[in-house]
Amino acid sequence: MTLFPDENQQRLLAAHGLDGRFGAQWVSIADGHEVARHLHFPAETIETCDFQTAMRSYDPGGFAQRVWITSHAPGWSHVLLLSGGEASSAQELSRHGQRVFEISYVGGIEELDEPIYTHDGEYRSIVDEAEYAAHWTDLSSDNTTTVPELMDQFLIVIGRITGRFLDQDWVSSEGLLCIMP
Repeated sequence: MTLFPDENQQRLLAAHGLDGRFGAQWVSIADGHEVARHLHFPAETIETCDFQTAMRSYDPGGFAQRVWITSHAPGWSHVLLLSGGEASSAQELSRHGQRVFEISYVGGIEELDEPIYTHDGEYRSIVDEAEYAAHWTDLSSDNTTTVPELMDQFLIVIGRITGRFLDQDWVSSEGLLCIMP
């Protein structure tokens, strides 16, 4: 597969303040309000806002659970972790045949986990899934590949799977700011 984004995915995140910590999920549920319900956010704590407004809640070390949920591509929502716990909600979001892809990155210590893939409540390795092998074939890494380069590759693979890369339209879009009281 030779589909590439117009801009480097990792640099896009860094340019918009997401280089200290980035936690995100791509969920095969189109309705952001449904995603928020699956994540147990009370309706009264959900407001519509743009990326810049949501980023005012960005606190990588914070404990209050805050996410920004946007439409990603047909049939997909994107959940950006702004603040709060490390516990993954992928099992819950993936119930009833749904798919969830998840990336977690912590800057400073350059910690990047392999993308997590969860289908119908079961964790799987995205790297080992034959269904997604074609999305990796033209990407390569070795012991000289930097963490930012690897992050870019992971984001490319997820963009290929979901049908959309992160882009300027994403950082210009409206979504749901969800706060756990």
